[in-house]
Amino acid sequence: MGNLSNLDRLLENFIKDGPPGSGLLVFQGSTPVYERYLGYADLENGIQFNSGTILQLASMTKCIAVAAVMQLYEQGEFLLTDPVSKFIPSYKNQKVFKMDGRGNIIAVPAKSEVTVGHMFDMTSGLTVSWDWENPNSKGITAVYRKLEEEGKYTLQEFAKAVGEIPAAFEPGEHFFYGQSHDILAAILEVITGMTFGQYLKEYIFEPLNMPDTHFFVPEEKKNRIAVLYNLMGGKRTPGQLPSFFNTKTFESACGGLYGTLEDYSHFAIAMTTGEYNGVRLLNENTIRLMAMNRLNPQAMKDFENAYLAGYGYGLGMRTCINPAASNTSIGEFGWTGGFGTYVLMDPVKQITIVYGHNSMPNLEEYIHPRIRNIVYSAL
Repeated sequence: MGNLSNLDRLLENFIKDGPPGSGLLVFQGSTPVYERYLGYADLENGIQFNSGTILQLASMTKCIAVAAVMQLYEQGEFLLTDPVSKFIPSYKNQKVFKMDGRGNIIAVPAKSEVTVGHMFDMTSGLTVSWDWENPNSKGITAVYRKLEEEGKYTLQEFAKAVGEIPAAFEPGEHFFYGQSHDILAAILEVITGMTFGQYLKEYIFEPLNMPDTHFFVPEEKKNRIAVLYNLMGGKRTPGQLPSFFNTKTFESACGGLYGTLEDYSHFAIAMTTGEYNGVRLLNENTIRLMAMNRLNPQAMKDFENAYLAGYGYGLGMRTCINPAASNTSIGEFGWTGGFGTYVLMDPVKQITIVYGHNSMPNLEEYIHPRIRNIVYSAL
């Protein structure tokens, strides 16, 4: 039989040569069964990693973002089959990049309109503003840079401009882990008349008592942000977040939130058990819908890798479809962050795991599955 004390040894060994500090919370139902913070959030200044440490949540922002948008789904504000152009008109008559018979990249009319559902499951044809070697990414990068220079880098301006760029592929055809969820956040703003950050504060952060979760960390809390460490050549060197994290105007649904593990656990428990301290974010049926695989066979090939063995992808979350590979339950769901954060929510076994450190590379393929295996062996 497994033992949760094995987590102590795992984490202690991990921070010897990896990130200098980390934290882990495990719950069964709403009951905490393991909580530990160890090492340093700031090694050079001797600041310990503790319950007040604020992490760059990176892509773990997505779980909160899609839950917020699904609250509007429950209110009848949209269907997953609605065209995005209903809310962002620039997506009407969108084109798609194709290669012609001579090997030239051309833009042709899309066979069908991109839908809200495509944005949720990353099959929209929207890529990333990281200047990658595909014409859609090149176009999005140019838009991002232009909006930044003009001081107009907001969700609404971004969504409008990106809709005018031909997609990388036909909607629904492939999976590409890109910036689709930023378009969902823009749709939320159109529907509610609120900024994305205002909506999250009013309908998620305040009801769930998440006071340390922010897009832009207040000055008085900045000394609590964990240092991001570069783990290269056997050294731990303080680093800097990529420049696109430094915006003061763009509330990114894809990776903009900062927060504590304690705060995030309140959200995660609400999703696993259905509520947190009497606060319910979504109906059980909606949560189950979010945790259903939506990818077709080709999109699954795009999605699959060793780290995600046993998983498909639902409405903005990985979801277990093969317990033999994941060692969890069918319908267990969650996601990870690019600097080491990780959340697992299992409504079947009522298990919630919230973990975090800040490093590049994030070493997720080593630490996250080991945490998962120890927890599931013990509980």
